[in-house]
Amino acid sequence: MRRSAAGVLAVLLLAGACSSQAEENNSASGQAAGAPTLQGMVGTEKSPNDFTISLLDQDGKPVTELPAGKYNIEVTDQTDIHDFHLTGGNGAVDEKTGVVEKVKTTWVVTLKPGEYRYMCDPHPSMHGEFTVS
Repeated sequence: MRRSAAGVLAVLLLAGACSSQAEENNSASGQAAGAPTLQGMVGTEKSPNDFTISLLDQDGKPVTELPAGKYNIEVTDQTDIHDFHLTGGNGAVDEKTGVVEKVKTTWVVTLKPGEYRYMCDPHPSMHGEFTVS
């Protein structure tokens, strides 16, 4: 009987730890609670294969400089000829979508001070940069 009670206690402790983690990361939406959200997009809504790429802040303005910290990056990649690739911070971040996949995804990243770049790998002329301080 004691062994069974210990097992139940272990399960309850594990469940409590998991729910605490889920609340912190807001796992239902795939976002970090309380972190700013940036919008990344390849192409446009009207023309997904358009040769444009963007990263916008919460006010809809292009990102040029950010303070270090945790961010949610919602990426919309509805094209089968581009990808969205974010790198920087001396290796702190390296996230990308696939070229042929059409996806809407959210990355939770910790941006450290440094230079960052987002680009389309097959079309390097499609790119943008920003600084984190």
